[in-house]
Amino acid sequence: MSAQATAVLGAPESARRAGPEGLTAYAERVFGYLPRSDQRRWADAYLRGLLTTPGRKTVRRMARTLDLPESAPQALQQFISASPWEWAPARVELARIAAGLLPDAVWTARPVLLRKRGSHSVGLRAGILPGTGRRVNCQVGIGLFLSGGGRSIPVGWRLLLDDTWCEDPERRRRARIPDAVTPRPAWALVLEMVEQFAAAGVAESAPVVLGRDFAPGVHQLASQLTWQSRDFILEVPPGQPLTPASPRGAAPSPATASPGDAAALVAARCRQTASALPGRAQLFSTAVRLLPSRPPATAVHQSHRLVAEVATAPKRPSRFWITSLRDAPPTTVRGLAHRTVLTDVAVRDVQTELGLLDFEGRSFPGWHHHMTLASAAYLYRQLRGASAPQGWPVGP
Repeated sequence: MSAQATAVLGAPESARRAGPEGLTAYAERVFGYLPRSDQRRWADAYLRGLLTTPGRKTVRRMARTLDLPESAPQALQQFISASPWEWAPARVELARIAAGLLPDAVWTARPVLLRKRGSHSVGLRAGILPGTGRRVNCQVGIGLFLSGGGRSIPVGWRLLLDDTWCEDPERRRRARIPDAVTPRPAWALVLEMVEQFAAAGVAESAPVVLGRDFAPGVHQLASQLTWQSRDFILEVPPGQPLTPASPRGAAPSPATASPGDAAALVAARCRQTASALPGRAQLFSTAVRLLPSRPPATAVHQSHRLVAEVATAPKRPSRFWITSLRDAPPTTVRGLAHRTVLTDVAVRDVQTELGLLDFEGRSFPGWHHHMTLASAAYLYRQLRGASAPQGWPVGP
């Protein structure tokens, strides 16, 4: 284990050398709260299986890789799908470890489409497969990540559920969906996770950085994060309705108060605040207020800053962010905003290498158990100092 990881985790005497170095101690730290010894034992085994089994991570293949008894696949399946253990404490511990590894981390989030071939997976819905445009059956998970230092680590998950699941008593019963779970938009699930980690004392002041997947909730996100005194950077589309504002929130003059969208305001009113990147992009920044996308278009009182990366190269899209960091240089805002790329790469890695897609997920608790263990496996690989996967960007 790397020196940095040892500093984060400590140097537990219980670390066992069999298998991945220190994995026993790591599993004990993350899952040691489980009340039964058999639960802790199977958590360790499942984690090892995810980390060492080549190809698909089914319980049979993992048991075979670990040379476990014939009854092990059934026991692993029972542990994941039926055993009544809480996943929240494990996620809090993962977040604590990740925050120690990434002291400058920001919160990022991403919807993750989990393609399913059967018809019984909880939360099953129709979705569009990224990069292909094909319509598929899938689950949609909302992942929350701590991102910084060239890494993005998943620590929290929510399953996107609609009325077809939440309003059907029989479906709820079969999938064991708790009574408190109701249909909620993706942006609300992100806020819920951030608030829960803050309540546990984890990354309490980390800014929230979200890509355009969450743009439909930009008003609610900006309002609630402002109310919580938490900084944010929210990517919006070029057509996001905005109105100019003075830098410190005073009413703009009538000559500059006409509303528009992000692209139009950048083109017509924004002042250039940074040198152009030759052949790539220019940075612009201006104070704005958000406007609702539907009438009546009354601007919210709080002013924010619009930072735009305006493309000059052919076929390179411009990008626009609303941020509470009104005094930060645009280059800083852009650098933080680009950490969502780290999250995209982390999702790809945990999907292809650690079995995120290899679980049918018929039950709500089972889905959360598997996602928690896959996240734990990913964090362990980072602590081990595994080399970054091909295509990993160098971020701020």
